[in-house]
Amino acid sequence: MRRIGENIYTEIYFWGCNPSFITTNDGVFMIDAPQQPIDALRWREVIATHGPVRYLVNTEPHGDHINGNAYFPGIEVIGQVGMKERYERAIPQMTGAERLESMKQTDPDSIWLLNHPSYPPNPPTRLFTEELNVTLGDQTVHCIHHPGHTPPQTSVYLPKEQVVFTGDNVFCRVKTFIQEANPWEWLESLDKISALDVEVIVPGHGEPCDKSYLKEQAQIIQDWLGAVEDFIRRGLILEDALKEPRPNVDPYPIGQRLFANSDNLDQRIITNLYNQISTRGKQ
Repeated sequence: MRRIGENIYTEIYFWGCNPSFITTNDGVFMIDAPQQPIDALRWREVIATHGPVRYLVNTEPHGDHINGNAYFPGIEVIGQVGMKERYERAIPQMTGAERLESMKQTDPDSIWLLNHPSYPPNPPTRLFTEELNVTLGDQTVHCIHHPGHTPPQTSVYLPKEQVVFTGDNVFCRVKTFIQEANPWEWLESLDKISALDVEVIVPGHGEPCDKSYLKEQAQIIQDWLGAVEDFIRRGLILEDALKEPRPNVDPYPIGQRLFANSDNLDQRIITNLYNQISTRGKQ
């Protein structure tokens, strides 16, 4: 576990995203939850030594951020309004036979906790549109809608501590996932994050960093856009673009055991960007 500040902790070595929490004199505020059930319960035991959990915010709807919600029952869960439908859509993936079969190979220690009756789905119930401020003890937590990596993407900003949790709008020195992103909104959100008064950025994946990394993150997105725009300028249909050599635009490997995505991730990114650029060009 990494201590970011006097009252701020994150874990960058779990399978999946970087779950984090903030301690106050009136309990704990969580940011995202571990993906694997056994990690979620270990995380819960760590947090319990700092006080009761009062809130959990999901920064986005992907499984590595929301699968662990179930293992924090009775906690008020916060999310941007777009999270409600996305969470409901994800429930079969969280609890279905396909995940069970996969876990038999990848995480057998967690199988007994999957579909456990004590841990039903725990969706966001406190929803916000653009901003939500939550006061807990001596902390005021600002939840800000910063769409990009996903439509309901949320940053969690602590002005008092000069820290922001960006979720997957920042992948620090690990491969950037752009498989469903709106790249133009993402670049705008990076500019908004850069304007915040922060010294530390806790990314969705990878090591904590400072604002200087935001330029590199933006460049990776811009380079992906440029590569796919080049396919379109050359008149390639999507099927032919997918057969092209993979663009050498992201220097980093996949991190935090997300290897199952490695075989087709670039093709998913190209497909997403190709469709969006093509649609944008017709407007």
